[in-house]
Amino acid sequence: MKKKEKEHLKADPFVHFMQQALAFFKSYRRPLLIGAGVVALAAVILLAVFLFNNMSSSGENRRYAEAFRIQHDEKMGVEQKIAALQGMKFGRGISAAGHLFLAALYYQKGDLQKAETVLAAMAKSRVALVNDEKHALLAQVLAAGGKGAEARGELERLLANKNTAMAKELVLMQLAKLNIRDKRNDEAIATLKRILAEFAETPSAVEARALVSTMETSAAAR
Repeated sequence: MKKKEKEHLKADPFVHFMQQALAFFKSYRRPLLIGAGVVALAAVILLAVFLFNNMSSSGENRRYAEAFRIQHDEKMGVEQKIAALQGMKFGRGISAAGHLFLAALYYQKGDLQKAETVLAAMAKSRVALVNDEKHALLAQVLAAGGKGAEARGELERLLANKNTAMAKELVLMQLAKLNIRDKRNDEAIATLKRILAEFAETPSAVEARALVSTMETSAAAR
């Protein structure tokens, strides 16, 4: 297996995507929430980053590990997690992911303004994938706040950047779902078909194929 394929398997939560596809089949007319699973997605991708050989110092690693532990502590409530993360200092290496965890908790709580503020104040990290996750999460926050055009802009910049470390099929899927939510069905189908054309062998293509089929069938029945 090629290195790129191994990295993709770490970054792409197949089970989560299949669950979303099944939910779409059950009720196409229900609003599609862009933020579904954002915390889980960030955790999976950032955990993969944590395992990379080119991570920063051991101090950065310890801070990241502590932030990760807080984020996933089932005994703590959202407010407790927020307070704990607010009391930590994060660097510009892997520990910068702590800002993402904090913003995701505000997002989960429904406090979109604070989530956006945390992301806006977040300094650029030395870990490229952390920076990409920042923009992907910001797009979700903006979309939830009714700022669809701004959210699309964040995702389109990720797609246009040749140095984007995040798997681009994930960005495309997020963009497609944003278009579906905003009833931009032609744009959504075009984006989904791009996934099928450019990333045909990825788990994202499975969900894209299901979504395209369902949307086209629904359109034909009208």
